[in-house]
Parts: sequence; C-alpha cells; structure tokens
Amino acid sequence: MAACRWEWLFLVLCLPIPLALAQGVQNCPPRNELEPCVCTPKKNGLDILCEFTDLNHISKAMAVLKGKPSIIIFYLKLRHNNLPKLQSFVFLGIDIRHLTIHNSSLSVIEESSLSSMGKGLTQLDLSQNRLSTVPSPAFRNLHHLLILNMNHNRITALHSKAFEGLDTLEILTLYENKISNIEGDAFKGLDKKLRRLNLGGNKLTSVPQEAFSILDTLKKLEMQENSITSITEGDFEGLKNLDSLGLAHNHLREVPGRVFSHLTLLNSLELDGNQITHIDVEAFVGLEENLQYLRLGDNNLHEIPSEALRRLHRLRHLDLRANNITVIPEDAFTGYGDSITFLNLQKNDIKILPAMAFDNLNSLETLNLQNNKLTHIPEEIMEPIVDTLRVVDIMDNPLVCDCQLRWFRDWLKNLKDKDDEMMQKKRTLCTMMPEHQEYYVQNLPLEKMNCVSKSQVRGGASASTCLLPATFLTLACSAHTWT
Repeated sequence: MAACRWEWLFLVLCLPIPLALAQGVQNCPPRNELEPCVCTPKKNGLDILCEFTDLNHISKAMAVLKGKPSIIIFYLKLRHNNLPKLQSFVFLGIDIRHLTIHNSSLSVIEESSLSSMGKGLTQLDLSQNRLSTVPSPAFRNLHHLLILNMNHNRITALHSKAFEGLDTLEILTLYENKISNIEGDAFKGLDKKLRRLNLGGNKLTSVPQEAFSILDTLKKLEMQENSITSITEGDFEGLKNLDSLGLAHNHLREVPGRVFSHLTLLNSLELDGNQITHIDVEAFVGLEENLQYLRLGDNNLHEIPSEALRRLHRLRHLDLRANNITVIPEDAFTGYGDSITFLNLQKNDIKILPAMAFDNLNSLETLNLQNNKLTHIPEEIMEPIVDTLRVVDIMDNPLVCDCQLRWFRDWLKNLKDKDDEMMQKKRTLCTMMPEHQEYYVQNLPLEKMNCVSKSQVRGGASASTCLLPATFLTLACSAHTWT
C-alpha cells in the first residue's frame, strides 16, 4: 500500500483482492432479471451499471442481487438516475466494494441505507447530486472506506464531527460545493489516515486553521478557487506532513512573512491566479529544504521576488507567467538558480535581457519567454544555459532578425528527435529591417544577412560576428567586437 500513489483512478490497484476471487470470474445474474441495469463480469467481481432509470427499477435489481449472497459487486454504478432519496437497507445483504451514485438528484441519504456496507465498501462516489449537508449518520459505520467523493453538491457547511467513524479514510474530495463555514472539529476522526483533502471551488474566505490542526497525516491540501483574502502565520500549523498546498485562484494580495513556516516538508506550493503584489522577504521561511515547485503566475508582481526566493536552494520549477515584470536584474537568480530546471516568464513586459541574467541557471532545461517585448536575444546571454536547454519558447516577441539569433537556429538543429519535433512546431518569427519582412527564426537567411560563420571568425571577433550592410549595423551588430 505504501508504494502506491494515492490518486483517485489508481488507488484500486493498491487494494487487496479477496482470496475467494482468485478462484475465477463470477457469473452475472440473467440479463432480464437485472434490466434496465447491465452486468459485466470482471476479474475482481461484477461490474453493474444502472443508468437513466428510477428507484423502482433499481430496487428490483438490488432484490435480485440480494438473493445471490455469494456474489461480490466490485463496482455498482448508479448514474443519471431519478433517485432523490436513498432508502433504508436498500443494499442490505449485498457485498459492494465501490459504490457510485452520480448525477442522480440525490438529496437524502437515510441513516441505515449504507450501514450494511461497512465491512466491504472502500470507495463511495456521491458526486454531482443535491446534497446540502454531509449525511454523517449514514457514514458512521463505513469503517473500511478509503475514498469519499462528494464533489459538485450543495453543501454549505461542514458541521461538528461530520465524518466521525470514517477512521480509515485517505481521500476526501468536496470540490465545487458551497462551503463557507467549517467548524473546529469538523474533521474529527480523520486524523489517523487522511492523506488528501480537496476543498477547492467553495466559498471559504479564510483558512479554517482550527479544523486543519489535527490533520497531521495530510499530504495534499487543495483550496483553490475559493475567496480567501489573506493568510497568516499559524494558519497551517499542525499540517506537519503536508507535501502539496494549493491556494491558486483566490483573492490573496500579499504573502506575509513565515506564513508557511510549519510546512517544513512542503514540496509544491500553488499561489497562481491571485492578486499578489507583495511577497515578504521571509515569506518562504521553513520551506528551504524541500520546496521544489512554486507557481506564482497570473498575479500582479512587478519584479522577480528574488530576496524571498534566495533561501529556496532546492527549487526546480518556478512559474512567474502573466505578471507585470518589466526587468530581470542581473542577480535575479543568484543564490537559488543552480537547481532550477523550469522557468516560465511568458506574458510579462520584459524588453531587455541583461548580460548575466541566466548565469546562475546551471540546470535549466525549459525556458519560456513567450509573449514579452523582446527585440533581441543575444547569443552571449544564452551561452551559459544553451547546452542544458531542451525547450525554449521565444514566440510572440517583436524579434528583429539579426546574426545574434543564429544560436537559436543552431540549437534547434542539435536537438534530439523527441524535443526537436515539439520545438519545430513552434513557428517563431522575426522581422528583417528595414524592409519589415518576416522570417521564421528556424530559417534565418544568414547569407542574405551577411552573417559570418563560426569557422570564419578570427582574432578578437566573437563567434556571432556579422558583417551587415550599414542599414543593419546598429540593429544587429552593435554588441560585437571588430578587428
């Protein structure tokens, strides 16, 4: 179990298969007895699907299954039905491992409707229904449940001890409800096993610190697409094993100092899609040893928050896309750039790349500069990183065709097949001055531009020296040494 990923689609691969199932595939009841439900025999048990029907037909099908106690239902899927109420004992006497009641207008789950399933049920999907509260009494005896999906319902609050009894639960998803209030002991009983909690797409305006404080087994917390306006030091105290935190698409305006200081094992932090204008110098205190993925795109930053980032010496993925960054200081990546493999600066307002902008990015593999205001990308600026780069996106910039862009054409030719196929699809344009004729950078007309090949370079001239006519001299060759 420990070696398996705790993802919704793959968790079933980690579940133990009952010994009785190893004897062979089970047989479905006669088709006419289950209609309109459909049964398919599977290796781990029967897969039964009931769609576009009602409670009366579903009850009849369940009665047939109750008469065959040796049958194991690995999947029972009730989808797109008219099932406003789940009645008492509807599944009594049926061994069900995974139960889905999806998009079936379900608004009431009676207390005893699930109680008989406590020994076998490991996954319960109640998504896209009309539940307005957590049906806690119906869950209380599900002592082997691993996954509970209540996405896309109408739940407005998580009341006290809402999930009591679910002491084996590992994944709880409540995405896109209407939750605005979470009581302090709402998650009581989930502190033993819970690894993933999804509260995204709700109406939270602050972090429910008291409710989170007991969840010391939690690995992944998703709170994206809420209305959280601020976060403060102590909000995440207690989440000492958290690996991934999602706060994207909220209403945050700043990241204060030491706000994540308790999350010393955090590997991934998503803050994109907020309104952040300021990041405190001590914002990432506590994250020094483990943070590798940081997303700050789609905010309102006017500069790279280098001082706050310098302590993150294990950072690999830095996303700063779609901000208002105009300048990259020469020391922007000093002190933490050695480990970065992915850097996204697309959709900013960068006009010039300073001479030593990328000198510290010794491991960089992907660089995205798309949709900025760059007219020139000199070879000497790219030289420190060109050997490690596998992906470079410089599309949608007002590039001027000059000899200094030869590095990009040569770099494309040297790519391996897989990388080359992807990069060749990116049709990067530059404009030849003064006639304003456009060329693909991949096909720069070096001869027409009078660019000197590297083999021709002698003496003190740089490898990118060009001998353009006077009309091009200022635009393309101003940075060169002439002999």
